[in-house]
Amino acid sequence: MKFTKIAALSAIAVVASTASASAAPLAGLIKAPAAGNGVIQVHDRHDRCELGRNGWHRSPRHGVRIACRPPRPRGEHWGWRSEGSRQGWWDSRSRRWDR
Repeated sequence: MKFTKIAALSAIAVVASTASASAAPLAGLIKAPAAGNGVIQVHDRHDRCELGRNGWHRSPRHGVRIACRPPRPRGEHWGWRSEGSRQGWWDSRSRRWDR
């Protein structure tokens, strides 16, 4: 009789601790789509230069858009290049984009 009570209490304790310890779903947040988990990404204020829909810019205050370029990578062969909708630093020696 003691063994069944101990086993029942330990099973309840294990179930209660595992159920309350995880706030995330069992499948994980990596596989969840953005619309399904209620998170919507918005473009907010940012002081550093970021790539947006209309090219590289920063937004220090609401409604203010300042065109800019990201910092130049180290090395001699980097140059700013615009190719269609893509803009960024281009390495002419290794023929690759920085970002």
